[in-house]
Amino acid sequence: MEPELIKLFIQLIATQTGLSIRLQDYAGLAQKIKMRVKALKLPNPQAYLNLLSTDTPTSQQEWKQLIPLITTIESYFFRDQGQINLLRKVILPELIASRHQTKTLTLWSAGCSTGEEPYTLSILLQQLIPDWVSWNIHILATDVNEEALQKARQGLYTPWSFRMVDLELRNQYFLPQGQNWKINALTQYSVDFFNLNLVKDIYYYPNYTPIQDVDLIICRNVFVYFAKEYINQVISKFYNVLKPRGYLITGHAELQNQDNLKLFQAKIYPESMIYQRPTIDLVQESLRGQENLIVDRVNILDNLLSSSWKSQVHTRLDQHSDNHQSETSKLPQKSLEEAKRYFKNKQYGIAIQKAEQFLQTHNSYLRNRELEIARQEERTENTKNLKAETQFDAYYLLAQASANLGQYEQATFYCQKAIEIDSLSILTYYLLLHIAQEQEDLAGAKLLSKRIIYLLPSSIPAYLELASIYEMEEDYTRAAKMYNTALELLKSLPPSMAIEHLEGVTAQDLIVFLEKKHIVVDC
Repeated sequence: MEPELIKLFIQLIATQTGLSIRLQDYAGLAQKIKMRVKALKLPNPQAYLNLLSTDTPTSQQEWKQLIPLITTIESYFFRDQGQINLLRKVILPELIASRHQTKTLTLWSAGCSTGEEPYTLSILLQQLIPDWVSWNIHILATDVNEEALQKARQGLYTPWSFRMVDLELRNQYFLPQGQNWKINALTQYSVDFFNLNLVKDIYYYPNYTPIQDVDLIICRNVFVYFAKEYINQVISKFYNVLKPRGYLITGHAELQNQDNLKLFQAKIYPESMIYQRPTIDLVQESLRGQENLIVDRVNILDNLLSSSWKSQVHTRLDQHSDNHQSETSKLPQKSLEEAKRYFKNKQYGIAIQKAEQFLQTHNSYLRNRELEIARQEERTENTKNLKAETQFDAYYLLAQASANLGQYEQATFYCQKAIEIDSLSILTYYLLLHIAQEQEDLAGAKLLSKRIIYLLPSSIPAYLELASIYEMEEDYTRAAKMYNTALELLKSLPPSMAIEHLEGVTAQDLIVFLEKKHIVVDC
């Protein structure tokens, strides 16, 4: 494979996953790429690169095939006895004591591989909390390698995974299955495995609920494979999801010379250095410091420039802004408008083709535009806003068209892409709710209804959906509460007002319907 082409693959892998491919691994990567090219019956590696570069369900599925080939999944139970002792004697007891009133703990194994680490955390908590079953304990276990996650969910391990475990402990928490050992149900119950890309993804549970208020994040032997810029990105994300006084534990010496470590307070123990999110928001202090520095620099520049120089500078900046605005207005919109027309005419297949064509052209334009701006060392909000608005429209249209064709997996994929652009858009969550209803996914519909109500407390259809689910679950008290809330909202509206997301239904129609359910509402 040509050196320039392998470099493009390496750059794309870094952008997608954060992984840094070492020089000595180039030949091995080239062989794996050729293997995938042959498996997909593609004409050449360039065609494979083009496939991976697209933002489609097909590309998403292929990344799931490639990632296991370029990642390491070595793990075992109670790995790194020094850090395990620190968790057992210091960190976990402190967190347990601080959460004793709420009896709630959220721990996250980021880069969980085949599951040994999160199951180790579950075992440690069982050992440290006598009334463990009465606690609300969430152990999140995420990895970008879907093959590793499948093994983790199965919970079946060879004797090699227990090389640091006493036989007594193994016999207590695992059941023998032939030559292997399976995790017991109680230990497995508190661990939730799901696929998550630390670099690319917004940190959501699979039901699009944000990951937040985490007490402890363990991310060991992950950053050693990452390029520095992506480590900094992930550290910032970890900071944002941690509770104040929450902890981050990494592998030894993985975070040396990282800029964003200043967000945390480093705590040094004989066993390891760990990081704690402080109660005072150091980010705000840092931003205030940067603002003061910028003001100082502007004042100095203002004093140095003569009035004629200022005039020239301002004129050039205005010209650049006008040129940029003109150039932005020329961004190809034809295929997106065509896609909308085809969708309106219920020609969903052609609408999908046109929307995907728009995204390819649009993304290519924006990449070129961003490179040009970077060379000029300027950033404008116009390009960012244009990217967000038009990309969201395209992804949402693709999701609608796919759902109308009954392609729910593809529709969900496009919904997720839209949410990454605008996580507050009610439209996307309503579409996901519709998909959950069509698939008779009661749990998913409930979570999405709650998410919609959280974002828009006046959302009448979401209250009605949630009430209906509670009725099916025979939870009539909660159902009545939801129906009453919907009824109060409806009575505050004009009777003839159409209810959004309930085509052809007015406020008065729903009031009559709900008042007929007085037996349920009044219970």
